[in-house]
Amino acid sequence: MKYLSIFFMLLVLCACEKDETKAVLSPNSTPATITSQANGFEKEITPETLAESLEFTWNEANYGVETQVTYTVEIGTTDAFENPTVVGTSNTNKLAVLLGDLNTKLLNDLELPANETSSLQLRVVASIGGKYALQSNPVGIKIKTYKAEDAKPASLWLPGGYQGWNPATAPVIYSIGGDEFEGYVYIKEGTGFKFTSDPDWVHTNYGYAGVTGKLTTDGAADGMSIQTEGYYRLKANIAELTYEIQLVSTWGMIGTATPNNWDASTPMTYNKDTDEWTATLDLKAGALKFRANNDWGLNYGPENSNLLTGKLIHTDGAISISEDGNYTVVLDFSRAVAPYEYAYKVTKN
Repeated sequence: MKYLSIFFMLLVLCACEKDETKAVLSPNSTPATITSQANGFEKEITPETLAESLEFTWNEANYGVETQVTYTVEIGTTDAFENPTVVGTSNTNKLAVLLGDLNTKLLNDLELPANETSSLQLRVVASIGGKYALQSNPVGIKIKTYKAEDAKPASLWLPGGYQGWNPATAPVIYSIGGDEFEGYVYIKEGTGFKFTSDPDWVHTNYGYAGVTGKLTTDGAADGMSIQTEGYYRLKANIAELTYEIQLVSTWGMIGTATPNNWDASTPMTYNKDTDEWTATLDLKAGALKFRANNDWGLNYGPENSNLLTGKLIHTDGAISISEDGNYTVVLDFSRAVAPYEYAYKVTKN
């Protein structure tokens, strides 16, 4: 009699598959029932618990026949489960998942807000060979996600109309500490641009907040506008949501080693192909430093005054030119080559 019952159920299986109606084997089939999390279950994910496991258990589904059943644990934002994230699958009535892995799925797949508690729906879907799904009744749960507050990008990309709005190929400005970023970029006139935290549009992008100098993380916002083609110093603070744009018409050399002493800057020439400012001129033994736009509002000196090649920093110091002669001077603000610093090079010809 037992074998006749199993044979009858297999016939029902074939009939259901042909008719493509209900994804069950018989009217008596029952879905799984979640036993580990009840309605109202809450869990907070913290830095200390990321390596811990959360176990899901359920009473097995009953298809009326002895067969291998696969269980898929899903979490969605509504009880309709339009776009749920799959926590994992199991061939038994339990599944353990690392809270760190679950946290990543909730943040990335469901795009839940970081460090906030969200109301969610949990269910277990049983199936046989990928067919005949039986869905458990959903359970309402709450989970608080975790994301490190100090997880800041090391750089910001500058996609804009001047380069096809492509973050992957956009120039970059770099962190100068904390939430502040700074860099120099050549931008064509009549174009907008944005800052992005990654070389794509998937993560955070910073646009124009409607007030000069203010940023917004609203992805639909317009970009900042550049009216004049040129070489720009760009700054952004992603915590205060502020930005600065400064046109640099020229970099110049000044000091006792230069033709104009401390009275006026000797201009340098920008090369778009190499992204460098250069000059070849006669220098005297003395002091040499650099400033923008023939003004002291933006100026740099060397990290080490005794080196003719090195790192540029905001300082009152100057490069020490030891002897008269003809020199080639190069400034590189691209930070494109390790050790990724603003750099200068003074070479005696």
